[in-house]
Amino acid sequence: MSGGGSTPAPTQTTTYQLSPEQRQILDSAMPSINTFAATTPTRYQGETISGFTEPQLTGQGLALDAAPGQGVLARSAANLTNSRLTTDPNSMRDQAIQAAVRPIYANLTEKALPAVRSDAVGAGQYGSSRQGIAEGEAIRDANVAAGDTAAKISSQIYGTDVDAQLKALGLVPQTQQSLLAPATTTSGVGDVQQNMNQRLLDEVVRNFGFDVNKTGDLAKAQELVALLQGLPGGSTVATGSVPPTNPYMQALGGAGAGATLGSAIMPGVGTAVGALGGALLPFLFK
Repeated sequence: MSGGGSTPAPTQTTTYQLSPEQRQILDSAMPSINTFAATTPTRYQGETISGFTEPQLTGQGLALDAAPGQGVLARSAANLTNSRLTTDPNSMRDQAIQAAVRPIYANLTEKALPAVRSDAVGAGQYGSSRQGIAEGEAIRDANVAAGDTAAKISSQIYGTDVDAQLKALGLVPQTQQSLLAPATTTSGVGDVQQNMNQRLLDEVVRNFGFDVNKTGDLAKAQELVALLQGLPGGSTVATGSVPPTNPYMQALGGAGAGATLGSAIMPGVGTAVGALGGALLPFLFK
């Protein structure tokens, strides 16, 4: 069946039209954009990283000097933990015990034993077994008292020494840190100086980009373009084409509708007549 051939597909194009205010700002930004676009960036050839300052170098040297002392403290703490806490290191312990028990034995020899002997003489039993037993009991009591005193003193000395050593162990980290105090203070001053030097270098690099690489033009253009979002918006325009009507396709549709209507009115003959009439309508009213 020959006819009108294929029907072209509909087309539509959507465009955004700037408002007059937006167009004015964009026109102002374009020269700066073009200037930056026409510039080939140049790398800054000077130093961009600030080096160590003199206080920083001095502080590093002080820290290195303090490291051996920190190691000595650490080793001493380890040795103290491994050995000294298991023994009594107090060299004056024996002298303290002797001083504590001396009155006990002095009382024995100067009072207790002479009293026993005096009683024995008075009873006419000097040198008797009764005297010997009494003297033995006095000596035993003195030895027991001296032993108890010595044990109590040893326990007190050991406990005091252990407590002192444990406190010393707890102070080791703080002591080590104190060795670094001069280095920390000196380096801190150097850090402030280096930070300022770095900020000055960064400013030099920014100025170089602004003057040589035209980053100032780019910044200006970016600020202007950013203003477009805050202005009254433009409009969106859609344009397109509608394909021409195909009469043959309309005839086919009319024939189907006429056949249906003719069959309802007069089955058989009405179907054919209705189909023919429906097919001719597009051409009659073209």
